[in-house]
Amino acid sequence: MNRLIYTENNQLIIRKPNGLEWDYENVDKPELGFDYDVLVYDDIEVIVENYDHSKCWDDNDKRPLTDSEKQAVEQYIENSEPPIGVTLNNQYVEDLNKYVKFNIKEFTEKYGFDDLTEVTFAGREGSNHPYRSNARRVMEYADAQYVIYDGLVNEIFATREDHLKQLEDYQNQLPVPNTIPDHER
Repeated sequence: MNRLIYTENNQLIIRKPNGLEWDYENVDKPELGFDYDVLVYDDIEVIVENYDHSKCWDDNDKRPLTDSEKQAVEQYIENSEPPIGVTLNNQYVEDLNKYVKFNIKEFTEKYGFDDLTEVTFAGREGSNHPYRSNARRVMEYADAQYVIYDGLVNEIFATREDHLKQLEDYQNQLPVPNTIPDHER
């Protein structure tokens, strides 16, 4: 679950064991006791000692991290502190918000609309749009998503970081974007 990536563009990405993740732009590489230009400690564990910007990532020479290098990376992650305001609670709320927006977009498209603007004018009071009932279904779905989302946000912020459930547990409380079989479009 830990992650430390230092890119050729001087970006540092860190993820703690609990899932809290943050990054820094335009920073010096961490001093870990070994030489590298690029370091990836994630799904793969490799370093590029001399990154060649004229080559793509796949064409650069990589080597696996040694056990002692992995220990140095793990120690760095353990000692790292997130920037002020970066918390797992905030991260969950941001991720949940993206998930709600994704669900609404999916539901909107399943009912044949491009976006919520089209849904709003098609489903408004007094509309004669041929698919106004579908637009109203989309608006009801979006409304339900945000009512549940608001409750989840309150729950997340009221919970200590070390007592939070997995993000998926919160996401699973939101209705999935399914269509009903007899929709008009």
